[in-house]
Formats: sequence, C-alpha cells, structure tokens
Amino acid sequence: MKPFDLVLMDEMNRSCPFNILHVCDYNEPYSDLSPFVDYPGHVVNCNPQLTSGKLSWKDIARMFNRPYMGGMDRHGIIGSSTAEEVGKAATEALNAASAPFVLGADCTLPSDIQWDNIRAAVAAAHAFQV
Repeated sequence: MKPFDLVLMDEMNRSCPFNILHVCDYNEPYSDLSPFVDYPGHVVNCNPQLTSGKLSWKDIARMFNRPYMGGMDRHGIIGSSTAEEVGKAATEALNAASAPFVLGADCTLPSDIQWDNIRAAVAAAHAFQV
C-alpha cells in the first residue's frame, strides 16, 4: 500500500502549498510509527498512544522531523466536557508542546461534539502566549 500512498501524497505536495500527514489509528493503535516517517507532509498528526505505551509530542516531532498537530485526545475532554474544561486542557497541551506546534485533535472529532468545545480550544490557542 505504501508505494501507492506515496505516489498520491507526492502529487498532493506538488499541488498544495500546505498539507498534513495524518496517520490514522481508527481501528486500533499502531505498535510503531516508523513506517510513516518518510511520508510527505508539512505537519504530522497522529495519536501518540501506541500498543507499547504513549509517545510524547516532542518525541513525535523528533521522529518525523517536522511540526506536529495534536494535543487533544478526540475521545477525551474535548468531546465529553464543558467548554471551560476544554479551554484549560487546550492551554495545558500548549504549555506541554514544543514549537512549532498546531493545536488539534489526534484524529477526527466525533460528529456530535459541542461546537462550544471547539470554540474554547480555538480561543485558548489564540490567547496562548509563549
């Protein structure tokens, strides 16, 4: 599958000024992310939870040698808490991140998420001071 992925992604790189490599773990966590490190993409987005443990976002940035997008577990606070709690969690994620970093979920958000929770995460990112 990888050769076909790379042909498609190389074409996207030629056509798009910015794209995100999303390593989807929809069915189950990966045991290793190393098969994806040579995939193109300006920013990498993946779930840090592997079958053997959890990677730090800094480890992921080093592994892929590019900025990462994440910090918010799609199954966690952003989908199940109040906007105030989401704002606090987003600020914690931003404080723990290494620059450059894009605040986001580790995968697609649930379709029934409260829009106020997304707004709270965006507001926290806009208000964040390094």
